[in-house]
Amino acid sequence: MTDTYPKSRRVYALGETVLDLVSDGGYTLQAVPGGSVLNAAVSLGRMGTEINLISEFGADQAGTLISNFLNTNHVQTEFCARYTDNKTSLALALLDHNRNATYSFYHDSPVTIQYSKLPDFGIDDILLFGSYYSVKKERRDCVLKVLQKAVEAKSIIYYDLNIRKAHAAEMDQFMPSFMNNISVATIVKGSDEDFYHLFGISDPEEVYEKINKYCKILIVTNATRPVKVYTPSCCRTYNVKEIIPVSTIGAGDNFNAGVVYGLATSGLDATQLASISDLEMDRIISCGLAFAAEASLSSENYIGIDFVVDFLNKYI
Repeated sequence: MTDTYPKSRRVYALGETVLDLVSDGGYTLQAVPGGSVLNAAVSLGRMGTEINLISEFGADQAGTLISNFLNTNHVQTEFCARYTDNKTSLALALLDHNRNATYSFYHDSPVTIQYSKLPDFGIDDILLFGSYYSVKKERRDCVLKVLQKAVEAKSIIYYDLNIRKAHAAEMDQFMPSFMNNISVATIVKGSDEDFYHLFGISDPEEVYEKINKYCKILIVTNATRPVKVYTPSCCRTYNVKEIIPVSTIGAGDNFNAGVVYGLATSGLDATQLASISDLEMDRIISCGLAFAAEASLSSENYIGIDFVVDFLNKYI
């Protein structure tokens, strides 16, 4: 980190790591390290944030490519498990004419895994987690251990539902885990589709009525439509900038990264967020929208290096 970066807290990102094989409908594939929290972690690393990935991938060539890429982008990997008897997971992402992706996943990961080392969280730290990985039965014990440590430390916990349509039929089975994740989170973020898959409702106000007894801050996204943010005192609406995307694969992940970056450069802890000022909430959500727009204009899953200086001058 250089002196040009503002002071920031430590961030931990817990979730799945894959190697994305991206195709726009032709026969050419572009291989890029992926996974929703990994995408966010890389963008945070490029912003100079002290970012630690908590994940798993193989000790194969694909895993080494990912490890080298993370190190190059200042993402610390001391909490990543590398397995030798299985291969790194692959995700085939096919882009449609709107640059939205349809995924097919190819897994060869161990049935169970234990992280050999877990972070010692502090009150100033931030944990980002979510997606199917956070409720998957084979990984649930590991996830709960990380969440428990973050809760005990009173860290800020940012939970992104990120429910894929393929898992919608399994909601009843995973509902206790989803609700547990919501109950420990400081901030819950999801799309209108996420909440429809989970609760059968997509109206943001109805969703907030359902979860505000567990979590006081809700962020609801809806593709290119305005973002809604609910707190105990108000609801704020944020318009999404119109762009022509190159790829939307990392848009939601980078929205998360931007919001987490805004939180990491604020002076607020988990106990203060429910009474956050409108001005500070505006700044934090603007960071998320700026990150998401930037990532959508690239074939990568992350913000570009050139984006950093302009962003710092405008938002920080």
